Order: sequence, then C-alpha cells, then structure tokens
Amino acid sequence: CGLGRIILFFVVIAAVGVVSVPSGVIASGFAEIVQSKSKSKGATDGDAGGNAGDDWYDIAYRLLETHRAPPSIFGPGVDALQTRVKEYLDGRVDGTTGRVSRTPFSLVGRQLFFLLIITNIVAVILESVPEIDRSVGNAPGNFFDAFEAWSVFFFTVDYFLRLFSAGKSREALYSPWVYARTFFGIVDLISILPWYVQVLLASTGHPISGDEAKIFRIFRIFRILQLEDFIIAFSKLDNVFRASKDVLKATGLMAVIIWVGTSALFFIFEANNPNFRECDGSVPLVGTEDRPGCYDFESTSACNDFYPGMCDQAFFTHMPNTMYYVAVFLGGEWGVVDFTWQGKLVCMFLCIAGIALYSIPVGTLFDSFGAIVGLSEEEDEEEEDVKS
Repeated sequence: CGLGRIILFFVVIAAVGVVSVPSGVIASGFAEIVQSKSKSKGATDGDAGGNAGDDWYDIAYRLLETHRAPPSIFGPGVDALQTRVKEYLDGRVDGTTGRVSRTPFSLVGRQLFFLLIITNIVAVILESVPEIDRSVGNAPGNFFDAFEAWSVFFFTVDYFLRLFSAGKSREALYSPWVYARTFFGIVDLISILPWYVQVLLASTGHPISGDEAKIFRIFRIFRILQLEDFIIAFSKLDNVFRASKDVLKATGLMAVIIWVGTSALFFIFEANNPNFRECDGSVPLVGTEDRPGCYDFESTSACNDFYPGMCDQAFFTHMPNTMYYVAVFLGGEWGVVDFTWQGKLVCMFLCIAGIALYSIPVGTLFDSFGAIVGLSEEEDEEEEDVKS
C-alpha cells in the first residue's frame, strides 16, 4: 500500500545512514593508520621531503629547475628547430613571470588538435550504432575509414614532433626516451599503434573478422586520454595513485581476503539451497513421498538423479561461479537474496564490509587528488612569486 511504501522509503534512508556511520569510521581509521605508518617509514628512509605521490620523475623534474636545455648534438640548426617545435607544441614560457604565451599559429594548432580528439571520440561512438554504420557503408574507404586514416596521420606527426622536441622540454627531462615512457608519451603511442597493427595485418594477408575490426576501432576511444594535456589537474593522476598506493594495497589485500572467504561461506551454505533450483515444468515444486517435488531434494544433484536432466541451478554451483556473484555483492548490487539463514548472516556482514571496502580507496583517492592538485597550484604560485 501507499503507507507501506512511505515507511519503506524512510527505513531505507535510515538504514543506509546507520550502516554508513560505522563503515565510515572503519574506513577513516584504517586509512589514517596506513598513511601514518607510511609517513613514518618515509621519514625513517630519509624521504620526508617532497610532496605526496612524488616519484623519481618528480624529484628529477625539481632538480632541473635551474638547468637550461642542453644543446643538440646535431648542431645549432637542429637545436633552433627543436626550440621552435617545442614552442609551437607547448608555447613559450616567460622566464620572468613563468606564464605561457602562444603565437596565433600555435594557438590555432592547439585548438584544432583539441577538436580532432573530440571528433575522433564522437566518430567511435557513432560508428558503433548499426544504423549509422550501415548508412555510411562498410566498404573499404568509407567516411569512417578515411577520417581515421587522416586522424592517425596528424596524431603520428604530433607524436614524432614531441619526440623530436623532447630535448628542449623540461617535462620530458630533456630526453625523448623519458617522454616515451611518460603518461603522455604512452597515450600518444596507444592512440596510433592499433591502426598501424591493423594495416600491417591486412597487408600481410591476415583476414580481419568483424569482431577483430571492432576491437581495433574501439581502441580509438582511448584517445580521450589525450585530453589530459588540455586540463592541468588531470596530469597529476599518476601522483594521486602513488600517494594512495599504501592504502590501496592494504585495502586490496583485505578485499581479496573478504572476497574469497565469504565466497567459500556462500558456496558451503547456498550450494544446495532449493530457492536457487529450477526444474522442468513437468516436475512439481512440492511433491509427495511417491513423487517428490523440485524443492524436496537435499541437493540439485539428488534431484537430477531422480529426474535426469530436469533440475538445474544457476547460482553458487562452484567456487568460480560463487566468486563472481560475491564480487557483484561487494559493489552493493544483490541479484539474488533468497539465502538460507546462514547465508543471511554472511550477507549482513558483507553489507557492512563491502561499504567499508568501497569507501576506503575511493575516499583516499579523492583526498589525495585534492591535496596534490592543491600542492601543484601552490607550487605554481610560489614559482611566480620568486620570479616576480
């Protein structure tokens, strides 16, 4: 009835709030303990300096603050060309204010490249719609194929220009090899490599099925990661994961223990639960002594012994199957709930543990992201104050 639904609505809200309180306390205490131990270990090892999430790259980047880019080994002509390419790609940094300025040519090129990334993402999405794909045509050289080829051409030029000018880029530690291993370098390579692999397979006579071609096309969606170059805050994502790695490791280990342990318990308690058993329509659900029903047997195998091939069970039939469903349970989704009383106890424990497990890594990542982005902004302000 309507009144019952209203009561249920408030009970759900209250239940979520009540369960979230102890879970939040557990998550907060766990994260604080792991982080405090990590900080004390860092101080003992002499790594107390620097910022959260710093690694060898961040340390080397700070050490190069007062160093000028080394001259090219190929002479002053190549050296000047590297500088011009670097200024086109990333702008010119004012040595006094630290601000980045761009020429009209560089600004237009950056905006067009941003538009190219967006249109590539839109093209991947539209191409996955069967009606649009059929209207464009699947014949070689169709619009999507031509657009992809031209896009790969421009992405490839950009990638090699960045490799060429890396010797003048402090962000690449003045090394093309370092740039190739950074997040931006890997993303730039991933954005073009699948297309070349597909072309190579086709040129060597390897037949590419529709599913294989779809995989190569979907790989293009990863070009969305290139947008990180246009949003400064997201360039700190790798620092966020490094700053949170101790908490994430501990949480991951605890999650595996709870996942495997509760899966074993669910398998023991629910393997023969008749609520998850399905039988052929000719088999009664509840029978008599002479003709037992589907729910009257102690196990599904016993049911199949009496009714060969007529009894089936889709849930908790073996450990891998059980671990799949428990992984879904840990995310807060309960596709099945008709447990035995022992399974209900495990379910109640898993509700609290699952919320706590989820809140620890997510909360830690957001806290670290805010702290590191804040540190980055403070460092930029300090550099501007020093230069001014």
